[in-house]
Amino acid sequence: MTRWEQAWAEAVLTAFTVEGSPGLNVDHGEVDYLSALERMRERGTAVAALGLRAGIWMVAMAPLWLFGRFVLFGTLKRVERTELLSRLLTHKSFAVRELTLLLKLTAAMALLGTASVRARSHYDAPSFVALAPKPKAQPELEPVPLLKVLP
Repeated sequence: MTRWEQAWAEAVLTAFTVEGSPGLNVDHGEVDYLSALERMRERGTAVAALGLRAGIWMVAMAPLWLFGRFVLFGTLKRVERTELLSRLLTHKSFAVRELTLLLKLTAAMALLGTASVRARSHYDAPSFVALAPKPKAQPELEPVPLLKVLP
């Protein structure tokens, strides 16, 4: 990937988390999004790698074709980036939605691949469902004949 594409990818992948939201927040530089992107490109199929790269280009140019503004994604304010991604995830075109979703999946893998983020999210904490007592086994019932067979 070129330096431009790396800068675009960083801008896109960081925009999937909303700053100051009550949900999961990350510190600047805490998550290595580019390493996660490279791992997914290297370990996935050639088609997946092409999709990731096409998705980055699509989102980088989205302000032009979606808003009619002659700017790139990385120059938008953080709030505008997140709003643009939300609109792309609900776009009428299947290809646009899926390429954006592929990038969102990449961001999620980067987030959950960071130990400090996983610890804050309680992702690895035992589930209450797993700790709940298992239901008792039902006694086995004998089948009841519905019709009496005549000799």
